[in-house]
Amino acid sequence: MSDVFAGWTRRRALLGVVGLVFVTAGCLGTPGTEVDDPDAVANQVESRYENLEGFQATMVRTLETGDETATARATVTFDKGDRLRIAYHTGPKAGEVTVIDDPSPARVLGGDAVGSSESDASAVYGTLAGDLVRENEVVFEGTETIRDRRTAVFSITPPTDGDASETRPERRVWIDAEHVVPLRIESNWTADGEPVSETIRFENVSLGVPEKRGESAPAPGGAIA
Repeated sequence: MSDVFAGWTRRRALLGVVGLVFVTAGCLGTPGTEVDDPDAVANQVESRYENLEGFQATMVRTLETGDETATARATVTFDKGDRLRIAYHTGPKAGEVTVIDDPSPARVLGGDAVGSSESDASAVYGTLAGDLVRENEVVFEGTETIRDRRTAVFSITPPTDGDASETRPERRVWIDAEHVVPLRIESNWTADGEPVSETIRFENVSLGVPEKRGESAPAPGGAIA
């Protein structure tokens, strides 16, 4: 099997951050409601990030491409202004630990982010969320229950182009309605003419400064705190 997890790096872990602060406050309406105010979403994300101290979660990624299916599991620990730590448990990087000190947007996103320091982070992530709404159709689909948690479900649909062999991902995002944390992200796209499906599950999510909770992987089935 080829290394289908070449992209399972810091950018994937960032989904935990972006998903954590993404489109919730003020965006819930009747099912089918489009989220169409990028400036309001950007402001909400900035405010959410400024009040975030950190989080820890187990991320489980399953990738299906052609006839191949592969899964990787990692514990992601984010301490705002200090570091981002990714401990890989299964998959090609099993046993490895990646640590990014001072996880500013520039260090986490590389050339995709203009912010060079933590003080820029809330504005950068707000801009990313606003651009996501501006460049895609984002719709509140309704509510579903995942692992006994009520979630708000959003679909994110990019504009179509003429090349059917290469498409941008269509996504569905499940957000815990009470704690405003992501529980699941599904993405589907076409690459080299083949359908690709990616599912990322967030388990054992805890909010707050990680050092206060420890850095070992949370016990399976742990509740959101």
